[in-house]
Amino acid sequence: MDADDLDFSPSPIGVRVVALERRKTDAPLRIEGRIAASRAVQLKAPTSGIVRDLSVQLGSRVAAGDLLCTIGAEAQEQRTLASEAQLHLLEAQVEERRDALAQSRARPEPPDRIASFESKLRTAEHRLEHERVNRLRHEKAGDLVRILAPFDARVAAVSAAPGATLVSGHLLIELVEIDPAIVVLEVPTWVAARCREGAEVRIQADSDGAPRVGRVTRWAPTASDGARRLLIEVPNPDGMLAAGEGVVAALDVGERQAFFAPRAALVQADKAVCLQLVEHSVARIQRVRVVGGDDDEVEVAGKLDGSPLVVLHAERQLKERSEVVIRGDH
Repeated sequence: MDADDLDFSPSPIGVRVVALERRKTDAPLRIEGRIAASRAVQLKAPTSGIVRDLSVQLGSRVAAGDLLCTIGAEAQEQRTLASEAQLHLLEAQVEERRDALAQSRARPEPPDRIASFESKLRTAEHRLEHERVNRLRHEKAGDLVRILAPFDARVAAVSAAPGATLVSGHLLIELVEIDPAIVVLEVPTWVAARCREGAEVRIQADSDGAPRVGRVTRWAPTASDGARRLLIEVPNPDGMLAAGEGVVAALDVGERQAFFAPRAALVQADKAVCLQLVEHSVARIQRVRVVGGDDDEVEVAGKLDGSPLVVLHAERQLKERSEVVIRGDH
């Protein structure tokens, strides 16, 4: 036999399978999601300078209008004092020029001499008005050195230390408002269509002992045509729910046709939950989402159709388009 006649293709992989079951159900969908803040803001240095009076810490609660820190306050105070001193000096000069003009008219002085005094008075008045504008600018800049909380919030990050010298635009503090908390879910489009605004949703957070009841506020499009982002508002007066925390939401979407598979058939591939399906003796790796079920059987959603066979066990690792041979009954 010639070497060209030898078959080096891998032998089919033996698998045990069960049928992916499709049936009606009205059980609530269980969708995993994340908690987000209802409002968030990053406060940056409005000017360059030294950070003072920074007393907030990570997790601190602040009220609207609270002083969080100052930046460049000493330098700004020096500029303000210098401007005030210059203003008083110019005011005195204007009075002096007015007195000189009045005396020249009373004597009387020659017209060209009076015109000279009038010119000097106009110059002094112009400089005075310019310095008054400068003083207003310094007063407004003085407001900028005081960093105030724009709303009631919790401190999510502190990116500066007391005594540090920062440039304008450097991140100082990040604030988040977490009451109410916003639960963000990515759901199939048909699920979003059945979740009306104001509908109640039970939410179970990782750190919460008991479920909470939230309400659907709205949904938004995603990069995928087949999915929508559902937003649920959940009361959080005790502040136990934290931004970024995982949750499971129970969505009542009524009766539907659903696919069910054994929980043991779920596998991880490319950091996603998948099912290994068999079609015409070829393996197909299909991403799915677990949206319900129990310890033995799960409801799955994804690009599924018909009644494909689901791999329960494979003799070797399966890849997309691997050839398989079914062992045993199914």
